[in-house]
Amino acid sequence: MTDDQPGAARAEHELRTLLHRAVATVEPDPAALGRIRHAVPRRRARRRNAWAGAVAATLLAAAVVPALHAVRPFDLSGGTTAGSTDAHGADRTPRATRGSTGGPRTAPLPAQPDGRPTPSAAASGSTAATDPGSTAASAPAAVPACLRTDLGRATAHLEPVDSAGSTYGYFTVRNTSARSCGVTGPGIVAATAGGPADQTRIKVVDHIAGDAATALPAPAAVALPIVLGPGEGYRVRFGWVPEGTCPSSAPRVGAAAPEAPATAAASSGPGAPAAATAEPSPSPTPTADPPSVTVAHTPAGGDPTAASTVITGSCGGTVYRTAPEAVPAESPTAVATPGPSR
Repeated sequence: MTDDQPGAARAEHELRTLLHRAVATVEPDPAALGRIRHAVPRRRARRRNAWAGAVAATLLAAAVVPALHAVRPFDLSGGTTAGSTDAHGADRTPRATRGSTGGPRTAPLPAQPDGRPTPSAAASGSTAATDPGSTAASAPAAVPACLRTDLGRATAHLEPVDSAGSTYGYFTVRNTSARSCGVTGPGIVAATAGGPADQTRIKVVDHIAGDAATALPAPAAVALPIVLGPGEGYRVRFGWVPEGTCPSSAPRVGAAAPEAPATAAASSGPGAPAAATAEPSPSPTPTADPPSVTVAHTPAGGDPTAASTVITGSCGGTVYRTAPEAVPAESPTAVATPGPSR
């Protein structure tokens, strides 16, 4: 065994070398990082929607299961009469009686000495069914989720750049349908680079306490779904905090306009017009697209994008977004717009 150990070590070393050579040329895709940065917020949004659905299902089960246990099948063993007494005055009232309006079963009360049932027995059954404070009477009707076709009249508002170089704004999306619906998720806020801006240096994250977007409101828990009546809406705020500087690049040369063709010379003769001469086109001027970042919002219902806005002057940074917040319906005077002057 001692003589075979050097040979085994040599074979292991050669195998390791071959494996290293086999993967030496493997390199990641240059665009992989950008795809990951876009996929992570979408995955988080889907995870939040799944958690919201699970919580809603749990609350519904917690409210329905006790009600199902409280309602039992009809007890028909006692015949058509609600209660009777035998010759000795023993009470033969069924163990549970149902109210006149189909309310939940209640425990029977002892009969009076003359054999008649206690007057409050039937009253208690009907009261339990019509109690305005009960869960069944006060539970709100189910509201359907907002479809993408239910949401519209989206606007994007962008504030001026502050002293720190950050830019803040918000998106507003309204319920344009004639029914009430619920916003079940926060939607997607995406940022796309333009011009010399670097997409790999741009990211979108949720706003948390203590981050760089100090002008955004403090984050708070949001109860989903957000019920929107006709004309009501929700608002998603965002803050753009630039990072780093833009690399220097030579301006692009704009394409020159084509020269106008010369008019063919007219045939000789009296009154013949003079031949038109082509004017020289202006020389091309160097132009360059400024760096910009397009911030867009897509509701939880899916595409298309509801609204977008363009922020110029930076090549990289972070977009901090907030959770949706309810917005009341616009007043008739705010919705109406003045017609064109004649």
